[in-house]
Amino acid sequence: MIVLDSSYAMALVMPDEEQPPSMANVLKDELAAPFIWPLEIASAMRMNLKRGRLLAADVEALFRRIADLRVDVIGPSHTLAQRHFDAAQEHELTPYDATYITMAAQFSAALATRDRALAAAAARMGIPTYS
Repeated sequence: MIVLDSSYAMALVMPDEEQPPSMANVLKDELAAPFIWPLEIASAMRMNLKRGRLLAADVEALFRRIADLRVDVIGPSHTLAQRHFDAAQEHELTPYDATYITMAAQFSAALATRDRALAAAAARMGIPTYS
């Protein structure tokens, strides 16, 4: 299993992004993401549309490409805000980003991310990363 973050997923589908060199290896595996992933994807699409990186006519096709990745979105293992805060503090990340490495650690999975801070935190934890 590979935990896929939104930065990596967007790099897979955005027409003006350089595709990750690890893409072939990542796409061969089972992909999973935490419960916040769909919201982060929606936010990234909206931001890219507002900034003019996307045309409104392109959005639906990009969402289909995201859906074609067949990412298993997994709910939180707990609902305690304090635990999300603690993970963020421990790894010097946002609570959103800490959710990805917490999930990777929980499932002994690798992490696919284009986010340098998230990749560095994963490396400190011994989590294999794809960028």
